[in-house]
Amino acid sequence: MSEQSLVDVQDLVVRFAVGGRGGKPRYITPVDNVSFQIGQREVLSVVGESGSGKSTIGRALIRALTPSRGKIHFNGTDVTKTKGRGLKAYREDVQMIFQDPFGSLNPVNTIEQHLKFPIRKHQHLTGSKLSDKVEELLTVVGLTPANEVRYKYPHELSGGQRQRIAIARALAVNPKFLVADEPISMLDVSIRADILELLNQLKENFDLSYLYITHDLASAHYFGDRIMVLYGGRVMEIGESDELVRNPKHPYTHLLLAATPGTSTRRNLRETTIQAPNLFEGRKGCPFAHRCPKVTDVCRKTAPSLSTVDNDTHHVACHHID
Repeated sequence: MSEQSLVDVQDLVVRFAVGGRGGKPRYITPVDNVSFQIGQREVLSVVGESGSGKSTIGRALIRALTPSRGKIHFNGTDVTKTKGRGLKAYREDVQMIFQDPFGSLNPVNTIEQHLKFPIRKHQHLTGSKLSDKVEELLTVVGLTPANEVRYKYPHELSGGQRQRIAIARALAVNPKFLVADEPISMLDVSIRADILELLNQLKENFDLSYLYITHDLASAHYFGDRIMVLYGGRVMEIGESDELVRNPKHPYTHLLLAATPGTSTRRNLRETTIQAPNLFEGRKGCPFAHRCPKVTDVCRKTAPSLSTVDNDTHHVACHHID
């Protein structure tokens, strides 16, 4: 484990039973031997299509589910199977911002009630100190005047304002690390950049680190220091954001880049009917083989390992690297 890493994930596997025959269950592995590190004040963007395993990784990191195999270290401590008081303490350091800013808020509670609950539970503030903390959080996320916003209900706010409340609630316990699960995908295009800029300001002001989950390579590049490309639960490519976008190596990264609005890049990738990747445990080969224009027999039989290309920070899992 790197001494400089706040988060260190090694060979993470998450699997779920999906039925079977003769009483013997079958398993899918939406996250299959994924490893990565996130440093202090660093943003790792995780990009891939729906079903690639992005959100499952996020939920494993906040310990909303327990990994089947692998290790999660946070600030040097193994938190893979932490329970009880240890898990409560861990969740003071690690919080999640969800995709749906309305669904993540209780419609019958005021904004003040949403924020007071985690402050009471984790910081044990009461009275005027509790009220002051609510005002501070609303001000930090740009919702002013705070004394007007705090008494409103979620339905009285816009989508962007609700997401700012969700961010304020995550900040209420003074975390060190945030998992942001597609935090702008359900917002109007006009305010997406504002939310990303807010997250960036919070990173600088509070020394935060992020796992930023998205299906959009453009926002992954804009916000992330590094980008990890997932497909079928496995890492296809990982590297510094500018380098990965400027010099993509994996055919799937080429496909994502070609689909990014505003890019001048053109890729000759012949797409047939898109099929979901095979997630069943025991699968063989590269998960992208069924869609890859460079596929050969070795791709179907043997899963490629991550190889270093160009420099020590750019890694690709492909038998036919450009």
